[in-house]
Amino acid sequence: MAGIGFQLKALYDQSSFFNQLRAYGYSAVTAVGPMLLTVVLITCAREWLLFLKASAAEVNLFMAAIEYAFVFSQLLTGGFVFVISRYVADQTFIEKEENVLSSMYGAIGIVVFLGFISTILFYWTSPLSFSFKLITYLFFTELSIIWILSMYVSALKDYKTIVKSYVVGVLISAILIWILTYVFHMVTAMAVFIGLVIGFFYILAKLLHDIAKYFQINNKQYFHFLIYIEKHPYLFLIGILYYFGLYGHNLAVWLGERRIVVEETYVMAPYYDTPVFYAYLSILPALILFMVTLETTFYETYKKYYGRILNGFPIQDIENAKHEMYRVLKHEILFMAQVQLLVCFAFLFLGVRFLPFLGMTQDQIDIFMIVVLGTWFLGLLITFFLILLYFDEQKAACLLIGSYTVLSFTLTFISMKLFGQYGAGMFLAALISLIYGCRILISRLNDIDYTTFCSQPIIYKESVTKIEKLLKRWDGDKEEEMSK
Repeated sequence: MAGIGFQLKALYDQSSFFNQLRAYGYSAVTAVGPMLLTVVLITCAREWLLFLKASAAEVNLFMAAIEYAFVFSQLLTGGFVFVISRYVADQTFIEKEENVLSSMYGAIGIVVFLGFISTILFYWTSPLSFSFKLITYLFFTELSIIWILSMYVSALKDYKTIVKSYVVGVLISAILIWILTYVFHMVTAMAVFIGLVIGFFYILAKLLHDIAKYFQINNKQYFHFLIYIEKHPYLFLIGILYYFGLYGHNLAVWLGERRIVVEETYVMAPYYDTPVFYAYLSILPALILFMVTLETTFYETYKKYYGRILNGFPIQDIENAKHEMYRVLKHEILFMAQVQLLVCFAFLFLGVRFLPFLGMTQDQIDIFMIVVLGTWFLGLLITFFLILLYFDEQKAACLLIGSYTVLSFTLTFISMKLFGQYGAGMFLAALISLIYGCRILISRLNDIDYTTFCSQPIIYKESVTKIEKLLKRWDGDKEEEMSK
């Protein structure tokens, strides 16, 4: 996201307060665009159905189907997203942008195929109508594609285009939902999904068009990016663990006594999922701040440090650049921690004041408060995790996010079964993992000189992966068939 990040930083550095406000607004959409807008739509659509006095069965069906589409689309694409992010960055850096567009088509093809197979297996014994299965599958597929496209959109360096695409798509969904439910009195989950599918299809089509217009060349090397899965297996694993970590405690509660089964299809736990859903909104400022401040200000010192190494500067100049990088990193992390803590306190106040009006019980508000406090640790944990990836410490980042994933699921299950406590498992997992993350990050920063100067091979030898050999053989067979 560095390309967009620098443009946002230029806007943020302007003296006008409104320009700085615009920078944070743009970064909010570019950093967490589809996630943020989907969350807003889900919340508004649910409250709209309740306002129109939709049946409890329809509201539960909508919430269950939307939650499954949202969560499992991220679990499906998580590994590919992290690999694609590295692939696009590398291809852009070495000026081989002709590989980018074809990789996008290949990634979409793989994700759509895997999603289709998963949906068939999931809905195989479901008693839901075919039309509802189809519309929810389409929404699930659109979300999966948008998660993939978000990695390519970052290379466009045009935040205004991104913002307009998301905003217009959301407005289309909102208007269609209003027409179907209020004008035509179709107060059903099906009607809401029709509006969502059409609106998100606009977002998807617009982003596809903008990406194809920017890169233009398609060299038809659709699956070349798969080589990076073999070259960087930790990145693929990190993507899977990252999203399982975010939702692992929800999955643990789905195995407990609080779970319900909606239409003999969806297993969920509204008692826990609903307060967690609102509590997770408090982590969005950390992601926004990472883009506007840490990723821009820190990256400048990061680039300066490695630039001096590559250009043969004296050791004292390199040391000065390193200390400056550490100083900026420390300052930005402390700033993020302070802002995130302030956001958490604001959410605690607003939650206690307004969540009862949304029908939450005191037990659910208690869960909300515990998880909000846990998101403060989780926000810092994600920051440490991303910083480790900045320094290409993929194994360390994998260990860090993996520890949170395992702890989040395990501690939630234990606290739920033995003590009847909900939310405490996520809180403890984030706290323990953050302490572990501090140790890892400090250790890696202390060893940065060794890692930079001594751990690299003296003579670089390009290796040919098994996937690369397979793709070359496949391309050779295709050329041979065409020549015949």
